[in-house]
Amino acid sequence: MKTGYHAIYEENFYRAIDHAAECGFEFVQFDLGVPTFFIDNLSDTDLKEIRDYAKSKRVEITFHAPGDNVSLFCDYPLIRDGIMKQFKMIIKKANILEARHITIHAGDYPRFKKSGTEADDYTPACRDHYENILYDNLGDLILSSKKTFICLENNQFNPLVVSVAKKLIQDGFSLYFTMDLAKMYTAGNRINNDDFAFFKEYKNNIRELHIHDRNDAFGLHQIVGTGIVDFTAFNEFIQDENVYLNFEVRPLESAVQAKKALFKLLSL
Repeated sequence: MKTGYHAIYEENFYRAIDHAAECGFEFVQFDLGVPTFFIDNLSDTDLKEIRDYAKSKRVEITFHAPGDNVSLFCDYPLIRDGIMKQFKMIIKKANILEARHITIHAGDYPRFKKSGTEADDYTPACRDHYENILYDNLGDLILSSKKTFICLENNQFNPLVVSVAKKLIQDGFSLYFTMDLAKMYTAGNRINNDDFAFFKEYKNNIRELHIHDRNDAFGLHQIVGTGIVDFTAFNEFIQDENVYLNFEVRPLESAVQAKKALFKLLSL
C-alpha cells in the first residue's frame, strides 16, 4: 500500500513534494481548487521539471479536481463548455506530470419541491436529462486521459450518480473510484449499506481511499480515532494493493498523526 497526504497549505509544488518525502508519504495529492496549485499557466517544461523533481524524491503525484464550485451536471451550454475545457486541460497536464490518478466529484443538480410536500418531484421528471449530462461529461473526460486514472469520489453519491457510474463501466469506459470512508456514513452515523454494497461490487475499480474521521464537534476531516468512523469495517479496502491511502486531514502534521493512528489501530 502507498500513503499520501492532501496538499492545501503548502507553499508550492516543490515544498509539498519535500514534505511528503520527509514525512514518509509515497505520494502527494494536490488540490486544484487551491490557487497555489492552479496549473493553467504552467508550461510543458514547468510540468516536466516538477515531475522529475518528484521522481528524484521518490514521491508520486496525484490530483483532486476542483469540486466545490463546479459540477459535471452543469447543463448551461456556455458554462458547461468552459468547465469541460478546464477539466480537459487539467487532465492533459496531469498526464504530462505522470500523475497516477485524479479524483473528481460529480457535483449536484437542481431540486425543486412543491408546496406542502416533502418529496422532490422535479428530479424523477428530469432524471434522464441529468443522467445524460453526467454520462456525457464524465465519459468525455475519461476518453481525454491517456494514463492518469479518472476516479469518481462518493461525494454527494446518490442513486442517479451510481446509475451513471454503472452504465459507464458497462459501456466499457475506464472509470475508477475514490472511496471516502467518512462520507460512507449517513447523517445518523451509520454506514450507508447501499454505498458499501456498491464498492464491494466494484472493488477492483477502487484506486484511492480518503482517510479521515468525523465527529459532532468539528465534522469531517478529523484525525483518525477522534470520531465515529469504524476503520476496521473497511480493512479489506485499506489493505488492497491497488488502493492508495490519502490522509485527507489538514494540515500536514495532522495527516502524519492520522496515518500513525490508523496504522496502530489496524496493526499495519
